[in-house]
Amino acid sequence: MSRIKISYGSHGQQFGHLYVPDTVDGPVPVVVQIHGGFWSGQYGLNLGTAFAVELARAGVAVWNIEYRRLGAGGGWPEMSTDVKTAYDAIPGIVAEATEIEFDLTKVRLVGHSAGGHLAVWLAGEKDVFTRPERVVAQAAALDLASAAERGRRISYIEDLFGIPFESDPDLYRSASPQHRLPIGVPVVCVTGSDDLQVPAKVSARYVKAAQAAGDPVALRVVEGEGHDAFLSPGAESWRVSRELVLEDPPATSH
Repeated sequence: MSRIKISYGSHGQQFGHLYVPDTVDGPVPVVVQIHGGFWSGQYGLNLGTAFAVELARAGVAVWNIEYRRLGAGGGWPEMSTDVKTAYDAIPGIVAEATEIEFDLTKVRLVGHSAGGHLAVWLAGEKDVFTRPERVVAQAAALDLASAAERGRRISYIEDLFGIPFESDPDLYRSASPQHRLPIGVPVVCVTGSDDLQVPAKVSARYVKAAQAAGDPVALRVVEGEGHDAFLSPGAESWRVSRELVLEDPPATSH
């Protein structure tokens, strides 16, 4: 397994680490990994390094991306642009950086927390080089607008957009996965029953809404684990996520 650093833009935060298996037989699936951390520059792509390494050792290519974040280059306009740009770089500069051939019919997204939000949001974008085969959303922040619609203010979401909800409701809704359904891409929401940062009910509500909209979607609740279990190699959340990213076909149904 090897790691290659690739810049997909001129800003210092516009880069990613590509992990590829040492030897493979034929084209390999590509997994785009998006880290979380409240969309804050205090957290970086190193949060996903261990999981990326394990996936690559299992025989897939992993594009673990960094992006401009709050306090590190920008807010929502910059980070949404970056995740799309990094994604669209796959058949070009990313593929050209390795001799391992990519199977571009099997591009998968995985993201944790704020990264899960970005992964599902990205899956809803249609002007990309190809639609992803599936998304594994780990403890993902999937609803950025419903609380504000009820009059509740959440500081870190307001920080993301730089303005309160009432100033531009459509902006909040356009960035909120639950408000963009259906997206037409299979999503598996994995969440811990003891998650205090992004409670399991967030994923459950998304799955219910996605099912009603006709999207292929599934929910996996890991009992007794919390938000950060997805970052711990010995955790059940880690094992389940690994299984869902690697398996064929995806574990989703209408």
